[in-house]
Amino acid sequence: MFAIGLAAAVSWCLTAASAFGIVSSNIDPIFNGVNINGLVGAEQFYLNGYWGQRAVIANVEAGHVWNGHMTLGHVADFINHSSISSTPPNYDVHATAVGHVLVGRSDLNVALGPGITLTIPAPESYFYLASDSEGTNYNWSAFTGLAPMATLWSSALATGFSSDGSFSTTNTTIRYAYDTVMRPGAYQSGRVAHVVNSSWGFSDPGGSGYTSRLVDGLAYAFGTTVVFAAGNHAGAMQQVTGPASGYNSIAVAALASDTSTPAYGAVAAFSNAGPNDFYNPKTKTTIAGVRAAVDLAAPGSNLTLAYYGGTTGSNAGGTDITSGSPYYFLVDAAGTSFSSPIVAGGAALLVDVGLDIYAGKAAAIDGRVIKAVLLNSAAKTAGWDNGQHLAGGAVVTTQSLDYAVGAGALDLHKAYTQYTSGTSDVPGLGGGIVAQTGWDFGRVSEGSPNWYNLGSADAGKRLTATLAWFVNRSHTPFQLDVQFANLDLEVWTLDGVGSPASLIAQSRSIYNNVEHLHFDLPYSSDYALRVLWAGEVYDMSTTANSESYGLAWRIESPIPVPEPAAAWLAAAALSVVLVRFRPRLRTGRAAR
Repeated sequence: MFAIGLAAAVSWCLTAASAFGIVSSNIDPIFNGVNINGLVGAEQFYLNGYWGQRAVIANVEAGHVWNGHMTLGHVADFINHSSISSTPPNYDVHATAVGHVLVGRSDLNVALGPGITLTIPAPESYFYLASDSEGTNYNWSAFTGLAPMATLWSSALATGFSSDGSFSTTNTTIRYAYDTVMRPGAYQSGRVAHVVNSSWGFSDPGGSGYTSRLVDGLAYAFGTTVVFAAGNHAGAMQQVTGPASGYNSIAVAALASDTSTPAYGAVAAFSNAGPNDFYNPKTKTTIAGVRAAVDLAAPGSNLTLAYYGGTTGSNAGGTDITSGSPYYFLVDAAGTSFSSPIVAGGAALLVDVGLDIYAGKAAAIDGRVIKAVLLNSAAKTAGWDNGQHLAGGAVVTTQSLDYAVGAGALDLHKAYTQYTSGTSDVPGLGGGIVAQTGWDFGRVSEGSPNWYNLGSADAGKRLTATLAWFVNRSHTPFQLDVQFANLDLEVWTLDGVGSPASLIAQSRSIYNNVEHLHFDLPYSSDYALRVLWAGEVYDMSTTANSESYGLAWRIESPIPVPEPAAAWLAAAALSVVLVRFRPRLRTGRAAR
């Protein structure tokens, strides 16, 4: 089997006011552009002491993350099937850049030699500056990935590489790479990857390929949060690629650029989008263009990322122009390959919080809940459109999400509030009286809808609600499609005694396993959400008609959306620009 990696080379930039985060390039000098971590709101987690330290992330790529780079010296776990050479690990440039986005950090002992060990400073405390041989100062903390204290497992699946960047795999190496990290205890006793990221893909518009079904099955069995790159345009292949085209993951599109207003305010021109196809395994028929396959969007251009120049992986048989130096960075990097780990790193920050404040509550870090929280807190980009329209006096969507950006742009600041404020997991599995912000892990059955009483809300307040569930697929070697439940999400007004009065809005897409509503309330009234079993898209078994889900909601004052940009940025040509960093240490006090 051959698959293409999703790396492209294009950029990103924000203010230098924030002390931590991967920055957009700005090329000359580098490391002083837009602070990506700050732009997506990750510092809300850092300021509260969450750096991902309780979470395990698995990065499943063609090759391995190179832990010889100055930002990745703490990566120590390498996983691959025995048919893949592992002495040394099959390091690769693409996996290394992705690993930097996930967990990169500025442990300066890697760069400055023995006897100097400096780790991530406390928020609003010290930051570290370094200067190159020409005396230019840089914010060293700019090297920080989204979840810099998370444990990273590097899992590789390629059996060989081609000169064009494609690589070969087998079903055995794919299964081993994912099963080993997602099955509890398969790699390390008592441990499992809480979040899985992959930034590779292949043509599979219906989400019916081997890998798409395998990972869906593993996620369904173990409740894992899985994040995939949506893919970059490759000729006519502009739909979301597999395995992102499966169902039980978060498919991520790319935003551009560091010079737009606002920064990263629109989908990148190269980013793949829906609508995708639906394949029915029971009837063996395909319905074209009916699925909104993108879930979220995140910055994916103008990035400065760790570079591996060695002669393994996609550079096998080539020349190492860096001579093994740990100081090289790829600038102006772009692709959904790098948007995906931004979201995966954000998911790991949520898991870190959940393992702390919701300790012992498995539902808090279930992939359906994490997905619902991230989608519900997303910022709507200019021109966002999920097909909502008025029908019979109610707001209705049969599309659920925007085809290009899903629920919108990643907003971790709002996700932190969504996850930690208001209602956190209603007792039981069947709804109840809740705060006007919150989340729940529930289960709905045929003929027994679940109601969530939101209380009184004024006309003009904005309601956003997201329902996410998994398609029942088996991860056994036979890869069975079991059941696809069709759930609906509705908003109702309640009368004076708390009974349903009028249907106000509904998201009822047939071929998606996400429902999403975002609209202004028409009346001052008591409101409620209803989660409804609406039937089955297909059923290949005698499984009971019930399904588990994650639900997130919030009512807030509306925030104006910026006007659409005049035009999307054109995709930049592929290129590799490297910068060598020659550090000398300086310290300073963080600006307040």
